[in-house]
Amino acid sequence: MVGYSDLRGNPLWVVYKLTPPFQNVSPLKRPDSFNADWRNMGLITSSDYVNSGYDRGHMAPNHAIALLYGKEAQEETFLMTNITPQKPMLNQKLWQHLEAIELESFAPKFKELWVYTGPLFDFKTTHLKSSRFIEIPDAFYKIYVGIEQSGEIKTLSFIIPQNAKGNDRLEKYLVSIDEVERRSGFDFLYELDDKIENVLEKKIDQSSWF
Repeated sequence: MVGYSDLRGNPLWVVYKLTPPFQNVSPLKRPDSFNADWRNMGLITSSDYVNSGYDRGHMAPNHAIALLYGKEAQEETFLMTNITPQKPMLNQKLWQHLEAIELESFAPKFKELWVYTGPLFDFKTTHLKSSRFIEIPDAFYKIYVGIEQSGEIKTLSFIIPQNAKGNDRLEKYLVSIDEVERRSGFDFLYELDDKIENVLEKKIDQSSWF
């Protein structure tokens, strides 16, 4: 699912579920192009990113969604409503590394793994030089909510800036869910009992993940 902002020309949040990946499944071929989403009033297109200096950054990842949900779902990750401007060094290095870890390392640890992700913006508004409709994020968040076989919930979250180096350690960008909520303005785990929600959103505990 995606919550999209026509005002910013970006998805503000994307949520998807990962499960342990299937074994011996051949990866699907990457689609040749990105496509406009008819539900997007501004009709952002792939050409809006040409010569912008930014990659078309997936929020719901191509590879994991293709592997778990098939070709049609994979093609939906190439809709422009799932895309946000990412610097090439981030998109092709650290962000891609995190996407690989969440599928290959995080997902097998849990019965199911929910991922919330999206861009973060500061108070200075900057648009792509190639499109006045697409705002450039300052950073990106990932929130992982892992549900164990026992029903116990584990969480992990990151805020990764646009200028992150490709060889940075992911642990450098660990934050609490409270911090993501402060920066994004969203309340992610509101359906949980308040006592459980408050504990999970406050702590930073990587012991169940790495």
